[in-house]
Amino acid sequence: MHFTYCPECGAKLLPRVLGDEGAVPFCESCDRPFFDMFSTCVLSVVMSPSGEVALIRQSYGQQTHFVGVAGYMQCGETAEQAAMREITEEIGIVPHRVEYQFSAWHAAGAQLMLCFCAYAEKQPFTRSDEVAEAKWFSPKDARAAVREGSIIAQLLEAVLKKI
Repeated sequence: MHFTYCPECGAKLLPRVLGDEGAVPFCESCDRPFFDMFSTCVLSVVMSPSGEVALIRQSYGQQTHFVGVAGYMQCGETAEQAAMREITEEIGIVPHRVEYQFSAWHAAGAQLMLCFCAYAEKQPFTRSDEVAEAKWFSPKDARAAVREGSIIAQLLEAVLKKI
């Protein structure tokens, strides 16, 4: 989100050079800058002890390929808590641990994706309304199910290199 008006007082923001940041929208009335904002999300690959990978097909948006379990972070929770919450909400599986892998910028959604590998027992799924399909894949089949070059494909490769 790019600020044009001050969210506190409504005044039009003017560019002000702030050190190394360059020109930043600034409210003269409130005497404070407003940096561009973006959403922070989590994205997870769920791995079973036998090396199978759980992926989902969403009930909205792009439905051609499978993706990882993803969602927005909520105020007050850590990225690890958000990853575990999203997996539990979307596919009904409670991971016993999650490991941070890397971050990636998702330009289409203006989102910072914090990517995780979640470890959980293989079990049947309990899907939320956001999930059209959830499936356990072999590593080879998981690679073929995701869109080549996507963030989930990068995450999957990072995780599979470790097993």
